[in-house]
Amino acid sequence: MGKRQRRHNRQQKQPKTIAKQQPQLRHLIPSTDHALLEVVFKPDVSDEDKAVCLDYWSFFQPGTWSYKVAEIGATTAVLRTVKASCHADLLTIVCPDCAGPKRIHSRSDMAATRKWAPDVFPSGETVTGGSCHDCQTAAAEHAAQEAQRVAEEHRQQNQARVDAASSWLQEQAERDFPSSYPSVVDALTLVSMVDIMQRKDTETIGPLQSLDYSLAASAEVDVEVFRSLHQDRWICPTLPATTGDFAFDDDGTVRGVYIKQIPWCLAPALGSKTAARREITSLLGRMLISRADEVRHQVHKLQAGMAVTYLDGLMMRTYQEEPIPEHRLPDAYETLLGALREGFTLGQLIAIAWSAAAAAVAWGQRTPGLKPGNVSAAAVTNVGRRIGFLHDRRIEEYDLPNWVARPATLGTALRLLEQHDAEIEALSRFLALKQRTEARPLETAEFDGDMADLRSDETDHNMESFLDDLRAGRKPEPSGPAITYALVTPEGELEFHTAPVDGMRDKVGSAGAGVVDRIWLPSPSSVHAYVAELVTASSESSNPVADEILRLLDCHDGPFYGPISFFAVSAHATQPRSLDEDQREMLRAAHEVARGRAGLDR
Repeated sequence: MGKRQRRHNRQQKQPKTIAKQQPQLRHLIPSTDHALLEVVFKPDVSDEDKAVCLDYWSFFQPGTWSYKVAEIGATTAVLRTVKASCHADLLTIVCPDCAGPKRIHSRSDMAATRKWAPDVFPSGETVTGGSCHDCQTAAAEHAAQEAQRVAEEHRQQNQARVDAASSWLQEQAERDFPSSYPSVVDALTLVSMVDIMQRKDTETIGPLQSLDYSLAASAEVDVEVFRSLHQDRWICPTLPATTGDFAFDDDGTVRGVYIKQIPWCLAPALGSKTAARREITSLLGRMLISRADEVRHQVHKLQAGMAVTYLDGLMMRTYQEEPIPEHRLPDAYETLLGALREGFTLGQLIAIAWSAAAAAVAWGQRTPGLKPGNVSAAAVTNVGRRIGFLHDRRIEEYDLPNWVARPATLGTALRLLEQHDAEIEALSRFLALKQRTEARPLETAEFDGDMADLRSDETDHNMESFLDDLRAGRKPEPSGPAITYALVTPEGELEFHTAPVDGMRDKVGSAGAGVVDRIWLPSPSSVHAYVAELVTASSESSNPVADEILRLLDCHDGPFYGPISFFAVSAHATQPRSLDEDQREMLRAAHEVARGRAGLDR
């Protein structure tokens, strides 16, 4: 930087009002003709304090002060006066930025320049050292302003991202109802999610990276399953989340979300939180039970993976051997998967893996010169041989150790398979009892039998009693012979009651307008049902279990609401009669199947 430019910069820094001020007396040291230092006083400094300051800064040759501080006055008072009254500009040491003189405030500052010596102190204008005080202050102010500007830009950008992420989450929550069923793996994961949320009494699950367990086979599979469920509109991301959990395009719009970093909830399109859980459990449970073979295949895949993990961990944790070579892992998996399909249990495979590992280690100890991984590879070979040898032989079952992770979907799948097997058994029992009941042929049915048993005088008497009770506001007491009937409540419970027919009708009709309608069941024709009329349709009054029982009895009307009763009729009259033992057992079996299909046993 040239002298002209530095002079221009120095003039630019000075206030414009200086040009209009009268010339002031300058205090130059050591002399006006050979000025090396100028003492600059603050306004309103007394002459006495000026004299102290001039004595403090006075020198005739760089390196030696004219007076010691103690010669001027009390040291503390002198230093206090100098600091409060003035500063000194080194006229020959200029700032590299503005070409202004270097400012000092004490003799210590002079010593810090490392120029305070006769042969070192410059006699002419020299650029040296760092920036002057004013430039440092200006630079600090500029840096603070720049930091404030950057912080404001960052705040605005972050706010824009927050707004974009909020809008994106809202769009996800407003998506339509899923248009197709998920795959078996996805459905098992979704049902497992619902189970976990119900057990923990929460509406969300995750983030996945914070879970100490996996839902599907592994953390990597969980990510793919969640991606699929989100694309199919079964789940959606939710709060709490930060902008770091979202991926943004260059224009600030949300491109997607990092699956492992954000919580997830059921899609709002599925309904209210409680209803959505019940709907998913019922809907997907029925779908999975209908595809029991695929669910069982998934169970075998999960168990085969767990058995491989056990064998690999056994070699490393117990025997301090190398892990199973990567090229042998598929062999181990396929061997164990095939054994599960052939009827081996997981506990039996754990016992076989333990025996195979022990034999491989013993072989390695007596065989010199083996390469790393040979013993573990031999354990895989031993597993295959033992499985082939132990067909149709008794095998003990070992428990899986706790250090082998159990995917959450495994328990869900096993429960659904158990429910499927129980439903098949109950359905077989129901069909057998239904066939036995149908084997009793009905003769010509008297469809007006309910009224035929009433004599005219009894009708007049009953009408008079009814009118008397109506005028008095009394509820008539049930009368007539008691019968044993079945009642299915909206809660899905099957109850057997013994009461007069009027009492049965009152119990059913109380859910609506007090009247009932008879359902003539085609199979078996010896059992009829009463349903209430004019019942307000709601989730509280719905009766999915009774609806399913009616479907099993070949009645496909409905849905019906409120409690529903089942009773027997004779071959000659349709008057309600008591259910016999076979009919009660048939209804119990139908109820067991219906509860499973309605999802109440999950």
